Amino acid sequence: MNDHDYWVQAAPFRALLDRLIDVTGLPWPVLARQGRLPPQLVHRLLYGRDGRRVSRIPRECACRILALDEHRLLQVARQQGMFA
Repeated sequence: MNDHDYWVQAAPFRALLDRLIDVTGLPWPVLARQGRLPPQLVHRLLYGRDGRRVSRIPRECACRILALDEHRLLQVARQQGMFA
């Protein structure tokens, strides 16, 4: 596997996480936990590092972000009393 095969552009996955946070009301640590994602990666993806946005993420993490199910996250939000 080439190095460039390991990484993907971060922007679409940042946008997806932002959308899921907006739709579900769940905080980013819950999304990280639900997606079995490293919390540090999710935080850096959403908020950057040293004032700069992360430009790429590992493909495996991108696939896990894509696998987050909005309906399942809404159920989690309801269980936590965050969404009526």
